[in-house]
Order: sequence, then structure tokens, then C-alpha cells
Amino acid sequence: MITEAALYLASPEDASRARSAVAGRPVAFRMLMAAIRAGCRRVYVPDIFRGSDVERAIAAAASARAATVWLDHDAKPPEGPILLLPAAALVPPSALAALLAAPPLALLAASRDSDAPVVAAGAALAAALWTSIAAGQPLGDALERALKGTEVTVIPGAGWYVRSVSPAAGKEAEVQIYAGLASAIDTWLDTVFHRRLSLPLSRAAVAGGLTPNQVTLASLLVGLGAVWCFWQATPARAIVGLLLYAAAVVLDHADGEVARLTLTESPLGAWLDVAVDTAIHALLVVAMGMTAQQVGGDGAALAGVVAAIGVVASATLTQTSPPARGGGIGLLLDALSNRDGFYAMLVIFILGLALRPGALPALMIFLAVGCHAFWLSRLAWRPFLRTK
Repeated sequence: MITEAALYLASPEDASRARSAVAGRPVAFRMLMAAIRAGCRRVYVPDIFRGSDVERAIAAAASARAATVWLDHDAKPPEGPILLLPAAALVPPSALAALLAAPPLALLAASRDSDAPVVAAGAALAAALWTSIAAGQPLGDALERALKGTEVTVIPGAGWYVRSVSPAAGKEAEVQIYAGLASAIDTWLDTVFHRRLSLPLSRAAVAGGLTPNQVTLASLLVGLGAVWCFWQATPARAIVGLLLYAAAVVLDHADGEVARLTLTESPLGAWLDVAVDTAIHALLVVAMGMTAQQVGGDGAALAGVVAAIGVVASATLTQTSPPARGGGIGLLLDALSNRDGFYAMLVIFILGLALRPGALPALMIFLAVGCHAFWLSRLAWRPFLRTK
């Protein structure tokens, strides 16, 4: 298993091409992060990128700082096999993972016809090219000559490869990067509605230099606006609240997209995202209880508080339980925990407020029972949700 990689220049123009930004981050930095996420523990970077946006991006990312080894002219070559990565090209981590597991000499199939291939090189080949790599000098035809007449394993890999040689190529890479932002847990509404609105917002946030956590806080503010609309609401105010809730969900999608686009995912960001999401849903349920109490009484406010506790418990278990595989009860529980069901609940509440306000206390009691039944069922089924 290869655990080291090095960025190299294929041509003199690559020094500037590697510094160009794609989706808000330098191309060379994106290649470096792809290697780290594919499994590389150390990535050698030529000293020519010192003082550039590449170094600043590395300094801002803890994982990149820990893995980067800056090369000077006297740097010694690695003793084992290494992944040679063109600094002015882009590939997803999934494409590199298969190459890391391949014995040298191997190259990524998608880069086979390029002048800057992605190569799993043995120690001898790396040593032969190391002086140029360390000095940030273009390899030119040296790598191509080394590959000719030698048995090379072509690794299909998964994903795409884009050689960053023009603005058009940069746009092609952006298309590929944005296409990979969807999540495996996206629901139907996420696909047809939320992602369609969040992607332009994410693009604008990256262009404006906003951080993922700032977008998360914007989601919180909009979500609190939705809570205020549902608090002792009229039907018209509740409809505005539904629209604000939808906007908060779009922003909630955008914060994760911005984190993935800028390669700045962090445990703090993930925790903040979950905390804000849970707080908005719990407070919405409390607000609905207050409205139901106003129009129907019968302990609806207390039912709202009890339901909110169930929302928090459900969110906690959903985040800490492994996803279900296949079908059955586990998959049903996963489906019940998504936002599509919460939208349905809000719509039912608004219809009840407009047509049968006296029925809202019963709805809140049903909601409170349902929230606690969900997390208790999830807790009981949790041992069976573990992946094999």
C-alpha cells in the first residue's frame, strides 16, 4: 500500500496553472487533499509554491498541514513507492484510492493519454526524477520516456480526471466537483428542491469567502424566523414560517456544500450543523404547541415541549446510529427521520390551523407520542442496524 505522494510539474506553464483556483481553492491544493483523503499520510510539495495561495490553503487546513512536506533542492527521495501527482490536474480521491493499492509501476487509466499522468512509481523511478520534482522543474518528457518500454499496469479507478490547462478545463473540473456534492442520504425533496437552490448559494458563498460555519449560523437565524412565525400563529403567518423553514433547510444544505467545496470539513462544523438543525426542529415543535394551546387549549403547549424532547432524542440517536442496509424496519426508521416527513407535519398543522383549529391539541399529543415512539423504536432496533 502506497502511503506517500509528490506533486510534480509536467510543463513550465504548470507552475501558474497549479495556482489557479477551481471552486475557490488552488488546483494544486485540491490535488494534495485528494491524495490525503485517498489514504496518503505524507505529500511532498515543491518549494516553488511557498508564499502562494497554495501554501495559504495548506496552512488553513489541519490535515494538509500535518501531511505536507515542503521540498527544497537538496531533499532526498523517498525510500519506498510513491504516487506522482500532476500539480495542475484534478482527480477525486476515489480515483486515487485504487492506485494507492496497486503495485508499481501503475498509472490511472483516465490520465493515460495526458502529458501529466497520475503514476504509482517505484523507488527507483522516483529517485531518477526526484531532482526535478524537488526543484519544481518540469519533468517534460522524462516521465513519458520512463514509462515507455516498461510494463505498466493501467488502473481503471473510479471518477474523472481533468488536466487544468485552460479556463474551459477549470470550468469542466468545477462541474465535476459540484456534481459530487450530493449526499447519499438526500431525499426526494433534497434532490428536486433543496439542492437546486443550495448549489447557487454555495457558489456565491465560496466566491464571497464565507465559511461553512457562517452559512450554518445564517441557517439558524432564518430557522428562528420560522419559529417566530409559528409561535401563536395565524394561518398566514404559519405559511410564511413554512417558507422560512424551507429557506433554512436550503442554507443547511449549503453549509455542507461550502465545506466540501473549500475542503474545510471539521468536527466542529459537523457538530454545529447537527446542533442548529436539531434546535430549529425542536423549537418549531414548541412553537406549534403554543399555537395549538392558544386556539384549542387542552395541554397542547406541554405536548409541544414533550414532543421537542422527543425530537432531540431522535436526532441524537439518528446521528449516533449506523445507517440501515437493505430494507426492513431499519430502512423504515431511516426514512421516518428525514425532513420530508417534517414538511408533511408542518403542512398538516397549517391545514388544521386554517380548517380545524380545535383539533390541533390532539395533533400535538399525537406528535409527542410519535416522536418518543420513534426514538424508542430506534433504540430498540439499534443493535440490528450495525453494518456487517
